[in-house]
Amino acid sequence: MKRNWILPLLLIVLALGIGLRLASNKKKIDAARQPIDRSAFAIPVNVVVAAPASIDGTFTVPGTLEPYDHAKVMVQSQGKLAALNVDLGARVSKGQVLGSLDVAQKQLELAAAELQLEKLRKDDDRYRELVAGNAATQANYDDIHFQFESQKVKVDQIRQQIRDAQVISPVNGTVVAKNVEVGEYVTANTAVVEVVDVSRLKARVMVSERDAYRVKEGDTVHVTTPVFPGETFAGTVTFVSPRGDASHNYPVEVAVKNDKAHPLKSGTFVNVRFSHRDEQPRLTVPKNALAEGMKEPYVYVVNAVEGTPRAARRDLVLGREIGERVEVLQGIAPGDTVVLTGQLNLVEGSPVRVTGQQ
Repeated sequence: MKRNWILPLLLIVLALGIGLRLASNKKKIDAARQPIDRSAFAIPVNVVVAAPASIDGTFTVPGTLEPYDHAKVMVQSQGKLAALNVDLGARVSKGQVLGSLDVAQKQLELAAAELQLEKLRKDDDRYRELVAGNAATQANYDDIHFQFESQKVKVDQIRQQIRDAQVISPVNGTVVAKNVEVGEYVTANTAVVEVVDVSRLKARVMVSERDAYRVKEGDTVHVTTPVFPGETFAGTVTFVSPRGDASHNYPVEVAVKNDKAHPLKSGTFVNVRFSHRDEQPRLTVPKNALAEGMKEPYVYVVNAVEGTPRAARRDLVLGREIGERVEVLQGIAPGDTVVLTGQLNLVEGSPVRVTGQQ
């Protein structure tokens, strides 16, 4: 009878031993997983002291050249294109007739209308004399005179229709596109050819909000392009938009006179350099001091807390970029010690050890 309890008792003892061993191992594993408290370790950093300084007011922005005048030459009526007297690359003048729709039928209508107009003019003169001699009534003359005036309007309408059928260039320039061939049927307001004037070009660029308040119409700028390295083209600011985009950038247009020695083309990439004197010192920091770049800019500054140097996060409001530095409008003050390197290991309140100062 006693032997029947020995085996179950051994199993219970064995299970208890395994359970205690597993519990001990779990405590060791949990202890190994606990993060190491590094709050007592000072993180080495390099710093720079923020101080206002006079900065160069020169800044450069990229842009693309566009023709100063770009016209789509249209016809105001519909019909078959009978003539187009220009080729791609041809130079045309403002007001030059480049082609025409088929107006043969309109010419016949005009001839008939002019004959009728001449007849009514003679009738009008004759009835005026008859009324003056009391040989006709005023009502007879009024009827003839109304027909005469109406016919003049009809003749003018036909002449206008013939003019509307002409392809007339509204600008001086070069033909860069032919959208319709002779013999094709076109509708009103169809762009038959395109003409661009590249004797003058314009560069459309975007400038920051602060710079937009300093750039004025009439300012002289310098334009360069990789196409002609070492060459500088003169430009003039012709427009500064009063409205910025969602990123607080403002469109600016710069007129560039084409140089005969180095002719530029529409679509060429350029850099536009604006030069302004900035008398007021600006507070700036190196770009590499920004912990996560310029999208959500912030830096760490070093403050003494109970005698221990510690890192404190400061969110920034930035101004314009100046080379490898960036202007700070809000967030830090002159004299603040800003972490330049080592900020990737920092959190709010981390103890730090300054190993170098720029």
